[in-house]
Amino acid sequence: MVRWLPLESNPDVMNKFVTNLGLKPSWSFVDVFGLDPELLAILPQPTCALLLLFPTSDKYHDFKKEQEEKVLKDGQEVSPNVFFMKQTTGNAYRTIAIIHAIANNADVLHFGK
Repeated sequence: MVRWLPLESNPDVMNKFVTNLGLKPSWSFVDVFGLDPELLAILPQPTCALLLLFPTSDKYHDFKKEQEEKVLKDGQEVSPNVFFMKQTTGNAYRTIAIIHAIANNADVLHFGK
């Protein structure tokens, strides 16, 4: 497996990264301190994406496998407006999450010089 230089999970680093991609600073990444309603309420509004990075476990992988089997068996209806790409390179999860956040919100984000 190809290894990827991991992107630091730090809003300053991620903001610099997306600015270099051409995203104007009218949108930015910020830290989320919890998922309780009062903590989510302090996020800048509007918010268009939440990147959730978490450690996985055997229980998580078992559940994921069950879900994948269910989709293969029953099918799945996915909106054509949803962008998804599977991560196939190790350590690229933050970069892939940022690409998902940008691609699924391109209609509200601002790009250019």
